[in-house]
Amino acid sequence: MAVKFALLDTDGIRRKIASLQRELPDEVGRAIRAEAEIEATECKRRTPVDTGNLRATIHVEGPFTENDGSVSTAIVAGGPAADYAIHVHEDLDAYHRVGQAKFIEAPLRESAPFLPGRIAARLRRRLLEKVSK
Repeated sequence: MAVKFALLDTDGIRRKIASLQRELPDEVGRAIRAEAEIEATECKRRTPVDTGNLRATIHVEGPFTENDGSVSTAIVAGGPAADYAIHVHEDLDAYHRVGQAKFIEAPLRESAPFLPGRIAARLRRRLLEKVSK
């Protein structure tokens, strides 16, 4: 299961990141991956737990460079170990003693307005480190 969200353009940051993607795709990929790992940790925290199998399947894949030059990652859950992931994620009527439905979607929606700024700050720090060496 993969959920895709577009980043909001806050103060033109998304355009600046897009420009950097063409010039420094590896750096942008690392920054996006690092932020996705933070989000995946929150997704795991919110994942319903019965046996723990579902939570254990959550991981980040990528970064991937698309044909148009854009860079992305994916937060993935399920697979053979927990092929029921989509049902748990989407069932809004289920009661979970631990965790919640939309355990991937909800954290990403909440973070979406802040991700461009976080990615930009991470890139800024990384580029400053490179320049100062």
